[in-house]
Amino acid sequence: MCKDCGHQFVVDNTKKVINQAQKGISNKLLLEKISLAGISRVVEVSQVWLGDYISDLYASQPDDLHAQVPTKEAMQAHLEDRFDEHIYRIEALKKTLHRLSLRLHGKILRHLTTS
Repeated sequence: MCKDCGHQFVVDNTKKVINQAQKGISNKLLLEKISLAGISRVVEVSQVWLGDYISDLYASQPDDLHAQVPTKEAMQAHLEDRFDEHIYRIEALKKTLHRLSLRLHGKILRHLTTS
């Protein structure tokens, strides 16, 4: 550490070059939801380098990520269709539960009357 300005220096300043193979493996491992510490150990790079690399990847992406946002009307129509599907399923489940409860109710009554 410099006594005048406080800057820190490294004793063995050998700059390690990260090759394309290591970057490719890093890209694949980033998609696998592995921890950054785990990726840096496997690829044999520093966590600082990996963090900077991820920041550069993020900065290189477009702001909109080419997302196609549906119109309000299209979204509402989709939600109404899904709502109708769920209502149909709920009605079918209610009928099934009603039939089962009648059947069980009958069995319980027969059991109580025969005892």
